Amino acid sequence: MTAAAQRAPRKDQVRNRRRLLDAARQAFAEQGPDLSIEAVARAAKVGATTFYRHFPTKDDLVLQLLEDLAGDARQVTEAAAAVSDDWEAFRTVFIRGCALDDEGLQLFDALCRTSERAAVQGQIIAISLIAPVADRARNSGRLRQDITAEDVAALMRMAGSASTPRQREITHEVMLAGLRTPAA
Repeated sequence: MTAAAQRAPRKDQVRNRRRLLDAARQAFAEQGPDLSIEAVARAAKVGATTFYRHFPTKDDLVLQLLEDLAGDARQVTEAAAAVSDDWEAFRTVFIRGCALDDEGLQLFDALCRTSERAAVQGQIIAISLIAPVADRARNSGRLRQDITAEDVAALMRMAGSASTPRQREITHEVMLAGLRTPAA
């Protein structure tokens, strides 16, 4: 590797990338998924050339935003991995796995609708967070054998759409009861 390839990005490059991501997050939340690259650059107070230097396409920006939004959920799954009881680990991810607030959830869903590539990436992110605990609970006989990580992701989205915290709590408990293998 050359010295240039090993060099850390300049402070202004790091700052501009962060400004683009922050501006895009806010603009997508306010204006929806049809936002133009020029609008994002304008909101970040940078030129389109700077945008393209960091994100060759709008899709690349969207994929990075999806990864950023998934950050808190990754912390939940890491904490669940440390839980010794397989069902409790699964339950933790099912209830708390979507660590996003309502606005963040809406943004994640909107970003997933910007392109086929974004939809696939959103699904990959969700499955990567859910599959380890689902597999673990299924392998220990605590989760029904016919339930996939994709099924769990869909159920989590449904539970997350409940109107009030109390409704979400009830929905979680009812769904979890239906997912659990009946005791022998």
